[in-house]
Amino acid sequence: MSGLRDQRGLAIASVLLMIFVLAVLSGLVLYLTGKEMALTAARRTGTQSLYIAEGGAVAARSALLALMNADPIGVATLDSSLGGGDLLGFFAGGNPAAQNPFGLFDYIVLDGQRYSIGATPSTESVTFNVNWSLPQAHRKLEVASGPAPANALGAGQYNATVVISRRKVAHPSCLPGQDCYIHKLGPDEYEYFFTYSITSDGQMPPRGRRRITLSQDFSIRVRRQNFAQYALFTDVHLTPGGGEIWFTSRTSFDGPVHTNGEFRFAFFPKFGTPDSGSPCDPARIATTALTSVSRYAWFNNNGSPRRLQANENVVGGVRRDAPVVPDCTPTNYADDADNPPANFTRGVPAIRLPTNAYSQKGVSIGRDPNDTSTVTNSQIRQAIPGLANNGSRVPNGIYIPVAESDGDENPEDGEPMGGGIYVQGNLDSLTLSLGGPSNNLAVYTLVQGSQTVTVTVDRQDGTTTVTNSAWAPPRTRTFSGVPKGWQGPGSDNATIIYVEGNILSLAGTLEEKEQTTIAASGRIDITNHLRYEDPPVVTDPNDNPLNVLGVYSAGNDIRITTAAPNDLQIHAVLMAGSASDSFNSSVNVQNYDSGSPRGSVYLIGGLIEEYYGAFGTFDPSTGNPRTGYGRDFRYDRRMSRGFSPPYFPTTNRFEVFQGSQGLAGVRPVWREASP
Repeated sequence: MSGLRDQRGLAIASVLLMIFVLAVLSGLVLYLTGKEMALTAARRTGTQSLYIAEGGAVAARSALLALMNADPIGVATLDSSLGGGDLLGFFAGGNPAAQNPFGLFDYIVLDGQRYSIGATPSTESVTFNVNWSLPQAHRKLEVASGPAPANALGAGQYNATVVISRRKVAHPSCLPGQDCYIHKLGPDEYEYFFTYSITSDGQMPPRGRRRITLSQDFSIRVRRQNFAQYALFTDVHLTPGGGEIWFTSRTSFDGPVHTNGEFRFAFFPKFGTPDSGSPCDPARIATTALTSVSRYAWFNNNGSPRRLQANENVVGGVRRDAPVVPDCTPTNYADDADNPPANFTRGVPAIRLPTNAYSQKGVSIGRDPNDTSTVTNSQIRQAIPGLANNGSRVPNGIYIPVAESDGDENPEDGEPMGGGIYVQGNLDSLTLSLGGPSNNLAVYTLVQGSQTVTVTVDRQDGTTTVTNSAWAPPRTRTFSGVPKGWQGPGSDNATIIYVEGNILSLAGTLEEKEQTTIAASGRIDITNHLRYEDPPVVTDPNDNPLNVLGVYSAGNDIRITTAAPNDLQIHAVLMAGSASDSFNSSVNVQNYDSGSPRGSVYLIGGLIEEYYGAFGTFDPSTGNPRTGYGRDFRYDRRMSRGFSPPYFPTTNRFEVFQGSQGLAGVRPVWREASP
């Protein structure tokens, strides 16, 4: 019996040992599984925190792009109190020890707010915290005064900073032998050089933490705001005769609109960039700026107009009139009442028209555009070979300023161009055309009475060939250079034509490389199509052809005459009027209120005018045209990116424009760092 008991005990011990071994193995498996699960969880939270850190870095960079007016373009402006003297002070004559590049930051306006950094010439850098809880749409950077706040992202959060440091770069405008932080590029135009460094710490509970850094050199450019940036600008929002101008549901502008006066809205006019995709996506519809100096606006109010300090007219909870953003049904006016509101700002500072065209007139004879003083007869005579050097009135004629090299007062082959094209007296016609099969020549044909001058510009060879019926033989001569006006540093694609008088006929096609401004002291009549050889695709924000045309009447109208065809095409930025005369200038249609409908004026460009000119009349009950032209205006979005006709009039405001480098569209240096 004892042997049996021994065997049973041994069996029980074996079973217990097996149970113990299995328990140990199970515990080990559970322990290892737990460790693996914990490691997997740690890896997952680490990866998630890395993604959060990267998302925070991207958010910080987006906030920086908005502040620098790089993306979206137009949301950041410079305060109207910033003057040319301030910019000269920041530049400090090109002396890096005295330059204050961060002084500009206190004038940047984003979502209606400014910073108060108080930088000095010794300020090396400025640190901003990213705070996405700020209520403004684009202003998400605040000057750092402590640790960066936490910003929620997904199931975690990030803390991010943006450090902007000044950077020296060589340039002729710096003191000799020194690099500097700010370069002077031209009249009231500067470039500021910086480096940004973004640090973003992503955190994922319970202990996940990773850090991402982004860095890149960049620059911004500051210059006087150009009138070409406007889709529509009026100094006085009335007709030249004082009649009221109402924007209706059929009104649509897809670029910046401003008046120094007061707008009137009937129903739901549209201000914004429609979506050109198919199908239309409301998320791709963008707002554009609508601004007025007056704090009031008029509203139709079902035929009983009301003047309100408001952006819309709401009666009994019903929205009756308001400027709105376009929708995806542009021809259905009945469904516009619920469109989002336009980006309408009332009570902005006035943007004054220029007081004269001295800059354009002076540049045409080769004078520095910095010189805005009166152009004298003596200066014109000195610039044009063959005219006596005195102060007497310049005789009527078409003149080509040439820098005489041999002193015989006779412009000869090979001598350099000394300006653009200058005309004294009324010009019968000015025709733009292409130069033949090679398609790389631009031709300008000017006629005044019995004198005909043909100017052929060859940008590739850098020469200008002139045939002038008023010259003694040889009547055709080829000069070095191009008619870009001021012959100092500047665009070699520029052409300036100035007429001291009226232009009685303007038409033709501008060659694809030409950047031309046509200015006159008097009226400019458009008598036929005025087109670009390579027009911009207005629905493509990245399309950037070279050709651009500005037409400026300083003291009279730009008028579309009865000679112009139906469905007229105009590719240009048109500007009429100045602040120094009593003439109520506008862009208008001759005999707009008589005859039969003439189709539409298809404009690619912009319209800047002292008063709002009439184009046609319509049946008020049906909206159908009765006389004159309808308006089919498309904004040339190149103007919003800093592009403009050469020497086109500028405003009394400054802007950060998209000559900037190293920001939008440039991939920064990406690194992971230790948090």
